[in-house]
Amino acid sequence: MAVVVNPGLDRSVMAKTKELTEDLWLCIVAAHKSGKGYKTISKCFEVPVATVQSIIKKYKTFRTVKNLRGCGRKPKVTPVLARRIVREVKKNPRITTKAILMNLGSAGGNISRQTVQRTLHTAGFHGRRPRRTPILQISHTKARLAFANAHLVKEEDFWSSVLWSDETKM
Repeated sequence: MAVVVNPGLDRSVMAKTKELTEDLWLCIVAAHKSGKGYKTISKCFEVPVATVQSIIKKYKTFRTVKNLRGCGRKPKVTPVLARRIVREVKKNPRITTKAILMNLGSAGGNISRQTVQRTLHTAGFHGRRPRRTPILQISHTKARLAFANAHLVKEEDFWSSVLWSDETKM
């Protein structure tokens, strides 16, 4: 079985890079699967034999040629937990980090208040001074709607006598 070199992979005009392209890795693995030897593959794709060996070894071990996740400490806050924390803050903007930790309970695992704060910072939420005016309650909006519905058919003279002042900013 003949292996066709990808025409888009002209190594003579490519800049020297530390990593090969993923297409080239896949071509090397395909050539190995077709029964070609390391030296033949090396000459065909113009890469060192050691590179061919390491690519095939990686493929045999992990069944993929993609870059694997690096080493280092894994994050304590999973993406699911981060979304849950953000959801709580969106629901109640005045909630404290201690209250969030209590609401999370065992689902949060062993995370600190500072970790919750960092999660909120990365999501774009920052600690700010609360607004002077209170946030509108559902009862406020219902009362406004009732007022508007009750006065739909009023004349312009009536509306000119109304003092327009919001008790809060929306």
